[in-house]
Amino acid sequence: MSTAILDRWYAAIRAGDASALAAVTTDDVTVRWNGPPGVVPWAGAWEGRTKVLTFFRRVAEHLDVLAIETVHRIEAQDSVAIVLQGHWRVKATGEELHIRAANVFRFEGGLVASYEVYPDSYAFAKALAKA
Repeated sequence: MSTAILDRWYAAIRAGDASALAAVTTDDVTVRWNGPPGVVPWAGAWEGRTKVLTFFRRVAEHLDVLAIETVHRIEAQDSVAIVLQGHWRVKATGEELHIRAANVFRFEGGLVASYEVYPDSYAFAKALAKA
């Protein structure tokens, strides 16, 4: 179940397709991006589909998602933890980032109900500070 939803989730993120992203989330979906608020413009907690879509628009204002590859995956009945290797480009400077992160998803009714990101927030903050 989670594989198909996550494939659609990551495809929507790469494409910047808000409606496709909304289609795979619950109405009360939450996102937590762990990093320094005020330094990384999308860091913090975002609750509800409208705010979560704002979160992804804010990321898209600053970054291009070039690639996301799964390194490790651990599944439970209603959740999955993924270690990924991401490749992003900072739009303002063209700097490319190759960063590992852990993503933790929880599902309800076959949709993403929560998404937590444990990134190398220092690398993101350092790259964004140059912009």
